[in-house]
Amino acid sequence: MHQTVTRRHFALGLAALTALPAPGLAQSGAWRPNRPVRVIVPFPPGGATDMLARLIAQRLGDRLGQPLVIENRPGGSGVVGSQALLGAPADGHALILATGDTHTVLPAANPKLPFDAAAFVPVTGIAAVVMALVARPGLGTADPAQFLARARAARPPLSYGSYGVATVSHAAGESIRQAAGIELTHVPYGGAGPAILAVTADQVDCCIVPVAVANPQRSRATMLAVASAERFPLVPDLPTLSELGLPVVADSWIGLLAAPGTPPAIAASIDAAVQQVLGGDILETLRGNGFSPLGFGPARFADYLAAERERWGRVVREARITIEG
Repeated sequence: MHQTVTRRHFALGLAALTALPAPGLAQSGAWRPNRPVRVIVPFPPGGATDMLARLIAQRLGDRLGQPLVIENRPGGSGVVGSQALLGAPADGHALILATGDTHTVLPAANPKLPFDAAAFVPVTGIAAVVMALVARPGLGTADPAQFLARARAARPPLSYGSYGVATVSHAAGESIRQAAGIELTHVPYGGAGPAILAVTADQVDCCIVPVAVANPQRSRATMLAVASAERFPLVPDLPTLSELGLPVVADSWIGLLAAPGTPPAIAASIDAAVQQVLGGDILETLRGNGFSPLGFGPARFADYLAAERERWGRVVREARITIEG
């Protein structure tokens, strides 16, 4: 994901956290890198995924005993970054901070990708980005019930903005459309920031974007609901879509993957270091910036990714979301 709306607030938290000392990896016999570790971020600098990488980089490097080098490789909705990792040795010295967009929805929508997303080795599921349904001010819908009534009666259909084709945002909009039994016209934007700004300018009827992107715009748009399993602490007044009778849970995971063929022991050692880093202060920074912490190790992350591929694959097929590259 590559929204930039919360950059200043996240950067302040990042500066405070990286100033704190952290001891080295405490596990005896654990794998350690013998040179700097590359962390590929498949988006430009300044977005949420990039900021999450930089949030944990210094502390994780301290734990592993080698610096982490953030390498931004944007392009092709994650394809460029994924291919960069495929060209690296499967020895733990190169990782990718992947997302539900790059390694779940996109592969389901594009069977011609030059890699198998399921072949990457799960290391750590770090966090999920919680999505929100937001309506434009001129639509005149003050609550979810009014919005759904308006959507069902609209001719032509209402439009919804996403942060790109074949993303979690796009698939979430299709999930809402299917669950509510309404028609919606998809309008893709080049990021969550442009999508929410289009809503505030009454250029699109609604959008599905991360809570952290939508929340600062609450005075200029109507946040209707969150697409999480439970109410989200950042916006506790907002109902979930499930509370409204729409069984839609739409979030985008962010986690570390290693190159195909990376030994399980290496993945386990990196995960152990990450778990030591994801302490109370970082967790609070994550929650305050619209993330829901996961903290999944390799085995649980693998199961989670398999379930995500099935879940979003079904949505992509039913909505006929396609993209070829």
